Amino acid sequence: MGIFDGKRYFVYGDGLSGRAAIGAIKKCGGRAKLYADADGRFCEPADKRYDGAVISPGIRPTHAVYEYCARRGIRPTGEAEIGFKIAEERGMPTVGVTGTNGKTTVTNLIAAMTGGVACGNIGYPVSIAALKPQKPIVCELSSFQLYSSVVAPDVAVITNIASDHIDWHGTAAEYRACKCNIAAHMRGGYLVLGEDIPVGALETLDTKAQIVRCSTTNVCDGAYISGDNFYFMGKRVCPTDYLRLQGVHNVKNALCAIAAAMCMGASAGDVTAALSSAELSPHRIRDVSAACGKRWIDDSKGTNVAACLAAVAQTSGTVCLILGGRGKATDFSELFTAIDTARVTEVVAMGETAQAIRDSAAGIVPSLKLTVVNGLNEAVKVAAKSDAQTVLLSPACASFDEFKSYAERGDRFAAAVKAIGGEA
Repeated sequence: MGIFDGKRYFVYGDGLSGRAAIGAIKKCGGRAKLYADADGRFCEPADKRYDGAVISPGIRPTHAVYEYCARRGIRPTGEAEIGFKIAEERGMPTVGVTGTNGKTTVTNLIAAMTGGVACGNIGYPVSIAALKPQKPIVCELSSFQLYSSVVAPDVAVITNIASDHIDWHGTAAEYRACKCNIAAHMRGGYLVLGEDIPVGALETLDTKAQIVRCSTTNVCDGAYISGDNFYFMGKRVCPTDYLRLQGVHNVKNALCAIAAAMCMGASAGDVTAALSSAELSPHRIRDVSAACGKRWIDDSKGTNVAACLAAVAQTSGTVCLILGGRGKATDFSELFTAIDTARVTEVVAMGETAQAIRDSAAGIVPSLKLTVVNGLNEAVKVAAKSDAQTVLLSPACASFDEFKSYAERGDRFAAAVKAIGGEA
């Protein structure tokens, strides 16, 4: 008997998650059919007899498929929910990780600490992971996934909450509410809260989970730093300098991971081994070159203001900052209000948001040198001529105006820098 025996689903969206959901439902006894937009328009399912709909996390709430589900009385769900149902049925421990920034780092750290499998928004569907040999499931969950998927992990983590994806959710309140959804259906277990979560961001939080805190400055009921050591619930874990990842933001990520992993039963030895062998995610504050006598850093994964500011804080010396791409209803005034212009001496603005970036900077830091360019290649050429010691690509924007993904943007940045180095 499978958990989807006798159930019929239509899956909307033919990307990785849609195809994974189709396979998982069929392997667990159900029936599923794939649909996707045709010529940019909604393709209404021909068969009206469906028990549920699995909708791609990339499809916005304003899409006609949601109206169709409401009209037909079909509850929309997501691939993540399918995966969590399978994991629960198989008795697999589960961790869900969300937040504005740090999700991938925390997910990978927890997986390493617990012997689990990292999956979800990192590119490995949870419904595939849940069908593999039994290991703890450590799932990165975006706000898009939490909009439609009902999940109840054994341990949930909210790393931090800042402004992001307002273009998709419509309002900051809706974005925050989706983040809080990660714990809304938990029947117990633990909810780990990172340090950088404004109180107002949790206004919709309603959970039966036990709250576990994290702090870099104070002793708390959870993971914290005292002296030069990490602690969890009053017990020393290891020295902080065992953490291989650099930057204050990664110390905060480590605290979230420590708390979640130890709630899952990981030992201090397991935690220490993972911290000391951790590696940065690709395209997250990575050195790519020393061309033209400068340090060139790829932070293409920095797709919002908070991530960009964290990257700037970790970068030494004077900085030429490359910003821009596809906007997410981003308020760039938050960025320019926080930037230290003694360190960020020049900005190169590119992409669809270039004009908005220039207007925001002009109103807040009019003395800051800012150049608008047509694309990434031109941005690199302009940055190469700057007087800054470091060039940092941390766009605070999505990549989809010029590239298929932030990974492609980062790769193209490295290639453009290499070409400049060859010309120098």
